[in-house]
Amino acid sequence: MPRVPAVFRRKTRWRKVNESNFNAEMDNYSSATLAGDALRKNFTEEGKLGMMYETTLTLAKKQFKDRLRIAALGAIEKSDDSFRILFDGTHGVKLNNDIRPRDQLDFPMGSDAGTQLAHSKEDMPGAHFTIAADVSKAHRRFKHAQRDWGLLICRDNSAANSDRVWVNRVGTFGVGSAAYWWGRLAGLIGRLNGRLLGGSYCWQSIFADDLVILAGGKDKWISILVTIAVWLMVGTPLAWHKFRGGLATDWVGYYLDMQTFAVGISLARAQWLTRWAGQVHQDGMADMRRFAEALGRMGFATHVLLWAKPFLAPLYAWSAAAPSEATIRVPKMIRLTLLFLEEQLKDGRHMLPCRKLWKDHGEWFRTDAKCDPDKVVLGGWICKDKTPTGKASWFSLTLTPCQVPWLFKADKGSSWASTSAELLATIVAVQAFDISCETGGTAVTRISAGTDNQANDKLSRKMSSTKMPLGLLLMQLATTLSARRLQLHLDWRPREENQEADDLTNNRYDAFDETKRVNISWNQVEKGLLEKLLLCQSEYEQELGNLKKRTAPATHRKGRDKRCKTEWA
Repeated sequence: MPRVPAVFRRKTRWRKVNESNFNAEMDNYSSATLAGDALRKNFTEEGKLGMMYETTLTLAKKQFKDRLRIAALGAIEKSDDSFRILFDGTHGVKLNNDIRPRDQLDFPMGSDAGTQLAHSKEDMPGAHFTIAADVSKAHRRFKHAQRDWGLLICRDNSAANSDRVWVNRVGTFGVGSAAYWWGRLAGLIGRLNGRLLGGSYCWQSIFADDLVILAGGKDKWISILVTIAVWLMVGTPLAWHKFRGGLATDWVGYYLDMQTFAVGISLARAQWLTRWAGQVHQDGMADMRRFAEALGRMGFATHVLLWAKPFLAPLYAWSAAAPSEATIRVPKMIRLTLLFLEEQLKDGRHMLPCRKLWKDHGEWFRTDAKCDPDKVVLGGWICKDKTPTGKASWFSLTLTPCQVPWLFKADKGSSWASTSAELLATIVAVQAFDISCETGGTAVTRISAGTDNQANDKLSRKMSSTKMPLGLLLMQLATTLSARRLQLHLDWRPREENQEADDLTNNRYDAFDETKRVNISWNQVEKGLLEKLLLCQSEYEQELGNLKKRTAPATHRKGRDKRCKTEWA
């Protein structure tokens, strides 16, 4: 496929496509058969729109020769009793196996909407307005070259044993290039709008077929009207019954609030998650199908609710190991984690305020940890604004097996826990140096810290780990940073560049001023959540291990689960 480097970054990874034996003429799946006359009715309507046409297989073979493939169709029943028809371009016809986009198609997420709101708040104070709309059959709104029509043939149910086939002229659900070509087309319309609006303050975002427009300033009404008019002018079929908006709206599952300039999930969705978490915590039992469903929804929410990400790691590990069709007892750690999530959501943390320019202090401190058989030594010093060691605040804290038994093993001492010890040093440093956002309101301060542990560099980005006690330390770090309104990024430094922190863990203080030492004891470190979780760690790991040893159950039917899903507000 072609490259458009001026618009898209290069795609370097491709999803693996299932391999199958080649079959140029596939039969429809049972789900399509169950749809009955719905397939032909849908094809007839789209035929009137010029999207496809009916012909005989004999004529199709004569026209397309060796470029003819008849794909299997599937059908998914929708809530209004209609069907979404899926064209399987992978199995048998192997069409998707030969499609290799070279442009990376990026989709806007809740975090991108948050950035838009942040800029809107800073750059254009005052009332803002938003409109959300859907493009009807978006992925069927671009045309394919006539030479490729033969690759997009299918049958309706009445033609299963006859010579009649349907030929697609346009983009088709189930073909790997459909999203790419629709993205190219929608991008052109969006850029045309941007050129016409000039300096007007208006944002456009589109995720698949979901369009959202956000405008501010005295010309916001004109900007919104012009934007919609341009989309219509080029022939975009907007679904009028799905228009919504105002001072707040939902978009692709997220909730955008123009009054408070906040992004998150709606109150109704937050209450659904709160009720679920509270019920599981209270009952101590969980239906694993419902558990997986709720966990997926919580995972979706963490695209904007970043504070919750570390807390999902043990839930994912336990859910993956548990039998999917069972109702089983919930370990104390899972219950405690759910209780914490419930309390946070009840406290209004389902919405996060957006701010454009978080104050970025750059690298604030550097830390290190030394793991010996009988002790762990944590050290750190403030290097902000290139402060020399002689003028820098610093700390050195020695911990024994009695204080942190979870960092020691009988046969390994503490050497196995170097990554956890380094992360613990970061938690202690934030508290020892009393770093917090110095402004009030919803401001957030961004800081960086140096570490010679590459794993923690990656962890500060991912903020999730199923390894223990590393995952528990991440939860404590997230809680500490949230309370102080901080965003922290750990930057890896080669050991030779982190020599000063290394000296502090080896009792070499010559380069530092003793009067600048921050005397902090283990009892002074805020670690309430960590201590509660550690009490449950052994039981959790034992139950998780038992679940992993069990005989794997038969694969359950995903389609049935989808039909049984509960409504998410």
